[in-house]
Amino acid sequence: MRKAVVFLHRWVGLAVLLFIAITAITGTIIAFDKEIDHTLNDDLFYVQPAGQRLGMDELVKRAEAVYAGKRVTFVRSPEEANKAYEFYLRTPNAAGAEAASMFKATSKYHTVYMNPYTGLVLGSRVNGEFGLDKRHIIPFFVRFHYSLYLGAFGKWLLGIAALLWLIDHFGAVYLSFPNLQAWKKSFQFRWRAGGHKLNFDMHRSGSMWILPVLLALSLSSVYLNLNDQFKWVVNKFSPVTTVECACHVDPNAKWLADTASWDGAIKLAQQTKPDMVVGGMTFLPDTRKFIVSMKSPADLTKEVGMTKVYVNAITGELMHVHDRSQETAGDTFNAWQLPLHSGRVFGIIGQIIILLSGIVITIICVTGFLIYLKKAKARDAKQSLLPPVKNTQTPTAIFP
Repeated sequence: MRKAVVFLHRWVGLAVLLFIAITAITGTIIAFDKEIDHTLNDDLFYVQPAGQRLGMDELVKRAEAVYAGKRVTFVRSPEEANKAYEFYLRTPNAAGAEAASMFKATSKYHTVYMNPYTGLVLGSRVNGEFGLDKRHIIPFFVRFHYSLYLGAFGKWLLGIAALLWLIDHFGAVYLSFPNLQAWKKSFQFRWRAGGHKLNFDMHRSGSMWILPVLLALSLSSVYLNLNDQFKWVVNKFSPVTTVECACHVDPNAKWLADTASWDGAIKLAQQTKPDMVVGGMTFLPDTRKFIVSMKSPADLTKEVGMTKVYVNAITGELMHVHDRSQETAGDTFNAWQLPLHSGRVFGIIGQIIILLSGIVITIICVTGFLIYLKKAKARDAKQSLLPPVKNTQTPTAIFP
């Protein structure tokens, strides 16, 4: 049994090593992605408060004027008085210019940053565009972290790697604890021994010390990259409800058709959930729906809001409310995955843990590869010492 687990641990580890190392390094960089991005591009994210904010209808009109032919499909509206609004604009896939493909999970979108008090456009950038300048470096690392810039294929590839990594942890635990008497060895580091012994301890004990974090990261990675499959499995244990309502207004609506008031949808959402604040707003041009995201102190993530109010984008009427208080255990389990992966559910302490874990995982990958090289060299040396196999068969005469 142990020999088989060793074999699987070795080859599964080698198969996923490069992918895990890449995501660990990029994960370390983006543990504080928003803080770094806001520091590098403070001219985009911060404004000087001055009076009342303009209405959303007016702000949306100004944002769409920046890029002709594009529509605002998402607005991030921070409640902090000194934060700019972010408007995400897309081009209809029907035009053929930005259609998704196997190597392009989502189309590129433009982000317009605007002062909500004056309507002044502070700047814009193309998310998903390859670039290492200060405008694009953090979005670049985020996209690379989740898909290797290979679109849907990259997400699938990393999802499979994460699944194998998750399963491999159970084999690692089995190998690290051969018996109850020797459990302490799996947490010790032979600092004075150096060489291979220390390298081995860095790999084994380093993994065991942060095992809960490794399990959380690998599990949440499967959720993020193989989302449909993950939810299907969770649904077998607890019903998973659909956040997105099935209320279609007009599936054949034109992309550029006129909509009801954005401000009206926000007002309706505030009336529906008066104890919450608006964190963002989504517009679905094809199904003619507004989705107003409402933030609550009970949310696992505070960025946009986990309660969704659906509004008919043609008539402005209330369609559906996704209330988190009615979620199942499966819904809650799924909702925890992204906040756990980023560490933000635990605030700055959680982000620091994710940052340090990325460094440790990188070390685990390097030491694991060095262990493989040493053992492979030992196996080759042992093989070379074996006597050659003699041919004991009697030669067969070619001619009678």
